[in-house]
Amino acid sequence: MEPVDLLTRHGIDPGGLEAAPAPPVRRETLARVQAAAPRACVVCGGQAATARAVSFPGAGSRWVDLCWERGMAVRRRSRLQASLEGIAADLRAAAREASLPGAGRLAFYS
Repeated sequence: MEPVDLLTRHGIDPGGLEAAPAPPVRRETLARVQAAAPRACVVCGGQAATARAVSFPGAGSRWVDLCWERGMAVRRRSRLQASLEGIAADLRAAAREASLPGAGRLAFYS
């Protein structure tokens, strides 16, 4: 699930969230989570354990502070291919884009 979907599901208006830099640097995100006065989860009001800057249509980039449970629900998932052939296809595409010689013949050998 994406943060936008989570907030929509709970009827939270992103316009009411604190503006965030675009893109945020890791240091700002860590400082936000580790602040001496903990922030509240924008969904349940519990102590926030994660923070992310999210771009909302019409509202721009906003900080979304979430408790551990909701933060894990919107955690970025790996987009790696599951099969060796899928990985090879991604590598071939990247090699072609970089104009590397032999890009179309890239393969794994067992």
